[in-house]
Amino acid sequence: MGQRKARHKVPGRIDWQRVWTAEGRRAILWLPVLMGCGIWLYFALDREPDPLWSALTALPVAALVSGMARRAGLAALALALVLSAFGAGFSLALLAAHRAEAPMLSGPIEETVEGRVRVLSKAASGAPRVLLDRVVVFGLDARETPERVRVTLLTAERGSAPRPGARIRVFARLLPPGDPVEPGAFDFRLRAYFQRLGAVGYARGAALMLEAGPPSGPLDRFALWLAGQRARISDALVRALPGRRGGFAAAIVAGDRSNIDGADAEALRISSLAHLLAISGLHMGLLTGLVFAVARLLLAAGAMSGASAKKAAAVVALLAGLGYLMLSGATVATQRASVMMAVAFIAVLLDRPAITLRGLALAAAVVLAIRPVSLMDVGFQMSFAATSALVAGYEEVRRRRQARQADGWERRKAGRRGRLLRLAGLYLSGLIFTSLIAGGATTPYAAFHFNRVTPYGLLANLAAVPAMGLVIAPAAIAAGVLAPLGLETPALWLMGEGIEWVLDVAHGVAALPGAVRPVPAAPAAVLPLLTLGGLWLFLWRGPWRLAGLAGIAAALVLWAAPAPRPEVLIAPGGRLVGVLGPEGRVLDHNRAQSFAAKTWLRRDGDGAAQREAAARPGLTRGKGWSSAVLSNGWRLEVVHGRKIPPGRVESLCRARTLLVMRYGPAHDGPCLYLGRAALARLGAVAVIAEGDGLRLVPARDPARRRLWSRGGG
Repeated sequence: MGQRKARHKVPGRIDWQRVWTAEGRRAILWLPVLMGCGIWLYFALDREPDPLWSALTALPVAALVSGMARRAGLAALALALVLSAFGAGFSLALLAAHRAEAPMLSGPIEETVEGRVRVLSKAASGAPRVLLDRVVVFGLDARETPERVRVTLLTAERGSAPRPGARIRVFARLLPPGDPVEPGAFDFRLRAYFQRLGAVGYARGAALMLEAGPPSGPLDRFALWLAGQRARISDALVRALPGRRGGFAAAIVAGDRSNIDGADAEALRISSLAHLLAISGLHMGLLTGLVFAVARLLLAAGAMSGASAKKAAAVVALLAGLGYLMLSGATVATQRASVMMAVAFIAVLLDRPAITLRGLALAAAVVLAIRPVSLMDVGFQMSFAATSALVAGYEEVRRRRQARQADGWERRKAGRRGRLLRLAGLYLSGLIFTSLIAGGATTPYAAFHFNRVTPYGLLANLAAVPAMGLVIAPAAIAAGVLAPLGLETPALWLMGEGIEWVLDVAHGVAALPGAVRPVPAAPAAVLPLLTLGGLWLFLWRGPWRLAGLAGIAAALVLWAAPAPRPEVLIAPGGRLVGVLGPEGRVLDHNRAQSFAAKTWLRRDGDGAAQREAAARPGLTRGKGWSSAVLSNGWRLEVVHGRKIPPGRVESLCRARTLLVMRYGPAHDGPCLYLGRAALARLGAVAVIAEGDGLRLVPARDPARRRLWSRGGG
């Protein structure tokens, strides 16, 4: 009578209580993932949430539901927590977007611009490029003046370019930040919006140096001082290490890539070593790891106990990382690395494991909370993909090693091998394992965003990364310590030798046959499937984690059969047109709009250069015009000239004809007509042949109204 009935497991029913017991401690790892889903939803909307207050209530409503669900059972509580994290991400993204709102030019102008140089960099052409703040545009109302303007100084030399903190005046042609060069391509306007960059342009004349105004406060004064220090360190490195060594050194120490040779940059990209130039997790980890190890040894050699020395060394490493963050310019990638570094060393101070998935989840949540738009950045995606895969991979290795140690196998193995040989084997296997895991995790993202695969990336990283850790980073730290004493020359020489080796590896690998293979643009669903499948695989521990492989497989299957590319692509303003011909996309200009041409060919999975693509068959050209016959019999007629003879529009505007005229007036006729007004309204246009008609897909969709898409004629 008083005995309980035995609980029998029902076949096919999931025991959620048992699942929660096994995996509950890892549920917190999904916090940044759910925040990211909310952020992604905000950026995927076609219109700004309206009214604003309804979006701002997402987080408090979800939190209220969470509080009410505490007594409603495990499933209700889990759902409420999911809604809370999702609502937090959505609300943070919306708030960040409205906080970043700033004036942006509505169309091109030519006017005198005055401003303070905030950043000095280098344009793709090699000319110096300055980012100006405290901007004054003569003839433009203050309410319409952008907060920041970026101007390329076409006639200036690197040595004579104005330094950060200087105030200049220059006559420039300014344009709004550009739209995507085809629908679905990289949206520079979105990035510029969150940087409060309201105009870009170029100046052919010399810049007039003005008297710099006083800083607006202590923080502004400190920022100017840091910018000056970065410029001085960069110039000193370039002088001390002439040639390509100095440019590389300035990039990894001061974040100044303006001295990197174009051939070196391309070789580093092809060999998958371009990440060595970006001050990110690798550089921050090398610096703080070396500082931590040296500080701990020195402190332990004194009177400090082992535990105290470890914590004191963690504080020293934290300060070193903070100094490196400020000195290197505090780019977005460096900020991410700094957050991850800070989480790791704070864990040391709290007697917790330094590198864990929990620490990584906390770092990701902090980065997304501070800058939600980071989710859309390929650097964020690749950084956290590599790190999460590595931490999960080494976590699994540690678990298996502990299981082997419990069986006594590890002790027998250690007794059979020499210590030095075993350490060397561990280092080599760890290097290979790290390169394989990190490369495997980041390759899909690189292929998705950059439309190319570098099959020899593992080989290049195995040859070059040890030089960063064993030679370049220690020598750079030693040079920094010895520089105040004037004894930095030997350390700089050693650093230069390491850099030379890395660049030699990059050029050697880039020269191998098939070193870079183009990949066509993937469907938009591929990236979410890959990401969620990988996260499901990395974050859980039970056998259900293998379900993540289904998401990865589905993404790869979808990628293997992508949708056909648009038959015609029209650049913003009609400045370039590309048509799919018998040998690939053929372009109507061999030099104009090189960025659009490069992007189109890359997304086609085509490795041809613009000049080669312009020489292909499939497009008939004349002076100021071109034409083609499309696959469904429609004709494409393109007129580039400003002077349009009387009757020209009427003669070309026939049935089943797409007529593109850069300077064409408004016109009604039997053709599908894109004149000046329509091109300005639609931006870049993809033309898809469907049956007996054509479908136009504009990059600037009139139905999509977001904060960053306003204006910009």
